[in-house]
Amino acid sequence: MEFVRPARRVTGTWIGKQLSFFHIRHSQIWYALAGADLETPPGNYDLALSATLTNGRVARVVKKIEVPAGIFGTGDVDVPENYVEPNPQEQQQIARDQKLKDRAFAHVSPQPLWSGNFVAPVSAKPTPSFGESRLLNEERTSTHRGTDYPAPEGTPVLAANSGTVVLATSLYYEGNCVIVDHGLRFFTIYMHLKQIDVHEGDPVRKGERLGLSGATGRVTGPHLHLGVRWNGANLDPVKLLALTLPTIPQADASAHGRRTLRRGVRRP
Repeated sequence: MEFVRPARRVTGTWIGKQLSFFHIRHSQIWYALAGADLETPPGNYDLALSATLTNGRVARVVKKIEVPAGIFGTGDVDVPENYVEPNPQEQQQIARDQKLKDRAFAHVSPQPLWSGNFVAPVSAKPTPSFGESRLLNEERTSTHRGTDYPAPEGTPVLAANSGTVVLATSLYYEGNCVIVDHGLRFFTIYMHLKQIDVHEGDPVRKGERLGLSGATGRVTGPHLHLGVRWNGANLDPVKLLALTLPTIPQADASAHGRRTLRRGVRRP
């Protein structure tokens, strides 16, 4: 969403979440990336904006934004039984994994690190899997919170946009997993990788290789699971990839500068 007005600061709220607006230098357009969580009930929600103008006055506006009802599929999935009923030791690992993910999603970058449109991480066509209800081994229902790409094992997986790696490790359900922070509480998640080629703290550019697709974690076969998370909400990756977004020159320049600095430091 965007706000066109000469202003010093713009804030907003939508569906109970704070929006983080920014503007590109020498532009009067303020931008914010946001979305509705998978579990948001359909309806009209108030988008409330407040702008501190250059003359010191405060302008406020409220607009209704419709969240239509989602159409999600269902399916039966057969996976190894330990991924449906994990034993106590596996449950401990799952709890440790959750702490790692919570720490990654708590990472805050105060400026956008992305620039321009988000791109598909692999060349495969995405499946209509976001929001799908899955019955695992006819025992337990699970909601699919990302989009699957049927990429053969060993396919290079690329960063959907510029950002910073905040997690790069093996997890119980997700398998080899990479999470990239794109700034302002916006993240992309890449799961079930065969191989991880980046480390936590690495800056990455759009299109840079993060690893290779695989079949690790809770899967029925090789593929890439792409997730999108904003401010705690799980968003539809396909809708993100369809957006036309502005180029932010400082985002790519900042990432390049951090990469150059990191490569210039010798590790013991």
